Amino acid sequence: MLVLATGLGAITTLLFAAIASNSRNNRDTTATLLAQMVMEEISAQNIFAGGGPITNIDCAGTLHQFSPAAGPVGTGSGAALKADGTIDFTQAIGAIPLDYSMVYADCSNAGGAQMMYEVRWNVMSVSANATTRMITVAARPLTTNTQQMGSLTLALPITLRGIGAPTVGK
Repeated sequence: MLVLATGLGAITTLLFAAIASNSRNNRDTTATLLAQMVMEEISAQNIFAGGGPITNIDCAGTLHQFSPAAGPVGTGSGAALKADGTIDFTQAIGAIPLDYSMVYADCSNAGGAQMMYEVRWNVMSVSANATTRMITVAARPLTTNTQQMGSLTLALPITLRGIGAPTVGK
C-alpha cells in the first residue's frame, strides 16, 4: 500500500506540473500571436498613401487604433529599447507615446478570468533617407493574470523583430 500511495502521489504531482506547464505555454503562444499580428499590421501600413490608422478590436470590445510613424535611426519611436534591441518593460506604460502600446483582452478565459496582454512596439527607420522600417514588437501577459490564476511563474515577454517596407504606390 505504501509503494502504491507513493507512486500515485508522484503521478498526481506530475499531472499538476504538466497542467501548469500547458497553461504557461498557452499564454506564451497567445503573446507570440499578438506580437505577430501587430508586426504584420504595421508592416502592411502604406505610409505613402497616407492610409488611416490601424484598427483592431479585442474580445472585451475595446477598439485599438494606432498609426505609428518610424522614428530616427538608432532609437526609433515608441517603446524604449534596451541595449540588446528588445523592448524595455521597465518603462511605465504611461510613458510610451500614444500609438505604440495597447492592453489587449484575449478571447479565452483561463481560470475563469479573461487574459489580458500588454503589447508594446518600436518603429525605427533603417537609414536616414529610406522608408524601410525596423519593427520591434513585444507582448506579455499582465502580471495580474498570473496572480489571478495562482501562478508564481515569471511571464517573460515575447519579442519579434522584422523589416517593414510599405507598399509602393505614391
